[in-house]
Amino acid sequence: MKRFISMLLVVAVLSVFMIPAMAAENTVQVDKELQNAIKFVKSKIDIPKECTKFSYNIYNRNDRIVWSLLWNDEDSQKNINVQIDEDNLISSYNSYDYMENVNKKIPKYSKDQAKKIAEQFVNHLNPKLLDKFKLNESNAYGYSGGYNFGYVRQENGINFENDFINVSINSYTGKVVTYTCNYSKDTKFEDPSNIISLNQAQKAYAEKLGLKLVYNVKLENEKPVTYLAYVPKTTNKYIDAVTGEVVTVKNYRMLENGATEYEKYALMDTAATGSISNIALTPDELEAVNGISNLITKEAADKKLRSISTFNLDSSYKLTNSYLGKDWRYSNSLAWTLTYTKVLDESKKLIRQIHITVDAKTGLLIEFWADYIPDSNAVPQKSMEQAKAICDETLKALMPDIYAKVKYDDTYITYESKPESRYSFRYIRVENGIECRDNYISINYDNLSGNIDSLYTNWSNELKFDAPKNIITVEEANKVLFNKIGYGIKYIPDDSEETDISIEDYKYGTIYSKNAVLGYLVDTSKPCNISAVNGDILDSSGVVYKEDKVEDYRDVNGIKAEDKVKILTQMGIRYIQDELRPADALLQKDYFVLLSKLNDFYYIDRVADNDKAIENMYSQLIAQGIITKAEKAPLSVITREEAAKYFIKFKGLSEVAEIKGIYKSSFKDASKINPDLLGYVCLTAGFKAMNGSNGNFMPKNKMTRLDGLMTIYNFLAAK
Repeated sequence: MKRFISMLLVVAVLSVFMIPAMAAENTVQVDKELQNAIKFVKSKIDIPKECTKFSYNIYNRNDRIVWSLLWNDEDSQKNINVQIDEDNLISSYNSYDYMENVNKKIPKYSKDQAKKIAEQFVNHLNPKLLDKFKLNESNAYGYSGGYNFGYVRQENGINFENDFINVSINSYTGKVVTYTCNYSKDTKFEDPSNIISLNQAQKAYAEKLGLKLVYNVKLENEKPVTYLAYVPKTTNKYIDAVTGEVVTVKNYRMLENGATEYEKYALMDTAATGSISNIALTPDELEAVNGISNLITKEAADKKLRSISTFNLDSSYKLTNSYLGKDWRYSNSLAWTLTYTKVLDESKKLIRQIHITVDAKTGLLIEFWADYIPDSNAVPQKSMEQAKAICDETLKALMPDIYAKVKYDDTYITYESKPESRYSFRYIRVENGIECRDNYISINYDNLSGNIDSLYTNWSNELKFDAPKNIITVEEANKVLFNKIGYGIKYIPDDSEETDISIEDYKYGTIYSKNAVLGYLVDTSKPCNISAVNGDILDSSGVVYKEDKVEDYRDVNGIKAEDKVKILTQMGIRYIQDELRPADALLQKDYFVLLSKLNDFYYIDRVADNDKAIENMYSQLIAQGIITKAEKAPLSVITREEAAKYFIKFKGLSEVAEIKGIYKSSFKDASKINPDLLGYVCLTAGFKAMNGSNGNFMPKNKMTRLDGLMTIYNFLAAK
């Protein structure tokens, strides 16, 4: 079939010379292959009878032919999309039904029932496939209303994370919503009989790769501050499980899985340099800053930039746009962004633009990018070393003070020996001999046009760098890594001799690896960011890391409504505390946590400092107009009528609730309800969230923590 597809491409190009019979033969072959793919899919998957519109595409991924088949109904309210390869392996399935695209509901199917449905679906598609996969245990409940199950392939009892199965189940209908499978059928796996021990691997890692002390940056009171942490020296290398030597990763997916926030930003850096990110000032703001005497003028900025030979801004470049804006990178900072335009060919309306941003107080360069258009026949000219030398000299000339404080980051992007069409280089700030990875310069060299076409800085002169003292040793940090974060053996794709794989292939989950080798790596399920002060594992924001999983309360077993409480917990609707304390009075702050999670306003579980998290929640609720400053009373006990009030306010229906003269309550004790809250009580009862008891609403009664949860449960169960 592969030969046929290659022939088909030739046919498309040379069709004018083809013999009609030959074209007809190939068309028959296409029809036959497509027919076989459709028949196999329909033998495994029910296509809704409403989906009568059919279309398809053909892809060639990793030397395999993949058919993408799509069934739609007439109104695009329902569709089924399936990708199937030439070996009848269904690699993805997506089902969409507008009528099933609902908000949160109480699930009709338990997690165990959903897991059974998921595995029945996989086994129906390929009866023996799951034998090679192991479930990644997770008790998380999807906010979209479904359970998600992930499986990773195992060979010889060792994970091969390149191959995986993901299935999501609608918890209300029990239907499979999405299915993705990446399975490398013919992979050769390295023999594990001669691997080094875990202790040997840990020793090799500590000696040959290991951790380094760095300054990281976090926000405190909305201002950036530095803190010391231990992080891996590099994330693109591992210890060979057989030889104990260092190996450099050549697989994009592994880089993606193992990347810290820093490396993820690095992968996007080229795109970042292509957009000026300052915020334009309003007329009032401009008027306010016009009186600041220490800002340089637009004319002064223009004169300075035209004097810089790197930009070569001669008279043919016209200043076509300029604005003074806030620079998001630095507090209380302003920047000029100037745009220069040169007409290259007026008849073809071909122009070149250069955008440059400079600090409005100092005139120092912040970023620039230019749209150089290389000749259509251009080929890469410079080696990586030659391109880097050009970039080095440019940085020295443009920003000598900053360049003196940086070091080249040789772990940023690894290039092969052959010339590339584009090179990106990163330089990291160094203070007290320690890297500050969050402050850096990135610069890009277009090896087709022979120009530096962009430069980007993320640099703050406001940061303070305290000398390291009273910190843990790297040996102590290693113990945290090995014992708390995790370090172990995996199978790693090793197709370095194969054709380059595009990032788009990874996006669609169809990467087939022909070879897999054994290596010891840092576990990437937790951040490898270790506090140098006390050894805590920190997340990307610099606070103590909390695992993103949902756990039942410690005291939930045996209580009234235990099953209902556990269902809400699975849905991520729970109090911050590990104990439910069902009979305790319900405080306003805790009720607001539940309502925020119900309405997807705020997620609070991963924040280490609960008091700070509560303050952040209140700030957000007030800013969004959900509550007023006067209503903020975190430690007050919620009454039933107040609970009704806030339930409706969080739903955005307070204006409706406050319409006078239209509400009448059927509760026996309606006269005891605050007249200003009558509409709120009626609406809450209408939503079935609060139903009262024996015909009474009991508006002045205090709510318990269990009552708060049951308000949410009753509302969801009635939907």
